Amino acid sequence: MSNLKLIPFLFCIFMLGCSGELTLSKGKVIDLSNEPLLTAQFSKQGRLVLIMDFKGQAHVYKANNFEKIFEVSVQEKLVDPKLAILSDDGSKLILANDRDVAIWSVSGKVLIGQTQFFGVQSFATISAVSISPDNDKLLVGMSDGTINMATISTRLNNRFKPHTRPVTHLKFITNENYLSASQDGKFAKRIFASPEPILEEEFPHRITSLVVDVESQRLFVSDALKSQLVKSLSGQPGKSIQLQYMARFMVFRQGHFVEHSNLLVTSSSKNHISIWDTTTGEELGTWQSQIDTSTATVLSMYSNDRGELFTINSDAMIEKWDLTQLNTL
Repeated sequence: MSNLKLIPFLFCIFMLGCSGELTLSKGKVIDLSNEPLLTAQFSKQGRLVLIMDFKGQAHVYKANNFEKIFEVSVQEKLVDPKLAILSDDGSKLILANDRDVAIWSVSGKVLIGQTQFFGVQSFATISAVSISPDNDKLLVGMSDGTINMATISTRLNNRFKPHTRPVTHLKFITNENYLSASQDGKFAKRIFASPEPILEEEFPHRITSLVVDVESQRLFVSDALKSQLVKSLSGQPGKSIQLQYMARFMVFRQGHFVEHSNLLVTSSSKNHISIWDTTTGEELGTWQSQIDTSTATVLSMYSNDRGELFTINSDAMIEKWDLTQLNTL
């Protein structure tokens, strides 16, 4: 066998040795739906799970026993919703379609209100939504690069256009500070109601992932090619860690910082999750998640203080993982 043919063979053996021999998955916990999911989310504290199927039907479940505690009624259903999020405390459900944002009280099981949002350009549609920790401020990103900054209690809205392509990610850090990212490759830290960024960085390609860990003051941002960075939320220079991997490139979708650890979990566009050491950028391994359909992908992740990771995929399947086997917790 020539050396040129031996290299890829050895690479396959190396990858199997890294992740194939170590089984982290504890198997499927539950299937929450028979319908494929458009989006899903674990609440910040992991107490609730939100799912929305391609028909636009949204449901909220308790995460400890998967009891359904809320679903949007047929009478109040938003027409063709494409985005769904839970507030940090799990008390509010926000749905958005191309032009409308609707907010429900999960505990009260009532529609609080519905409002239209617009971009600077008439063709713009809603592309990203985020709500502040105190549930009083709403960010609505648009496909033309516009960001709407609305205060719910006063019904005031400030609108500006910091991006040239669709806004893909909006994340509140505090009630006043937030992060924005776009297909134009620009990433920025901003103050609510102000058009000027606190800091701004431009990546070579569109940004595909933005993950925030407020407690540890860190974030993960990835573009569509080779820039995948763990950074300080303060923006201090010299604090960025580039993820290291042997593949030519990797596509990053969802991400999750494991609480009280130096671990970052990322998902691909397929059914793989990868785990990284955030202090070095080293890849600890890649594992396949369980799926029912070949196109399924992980939509959301949550971890607890017992070293357990939970993932939910577009097949509505919740899977449990044991991260203590990595001997890093």
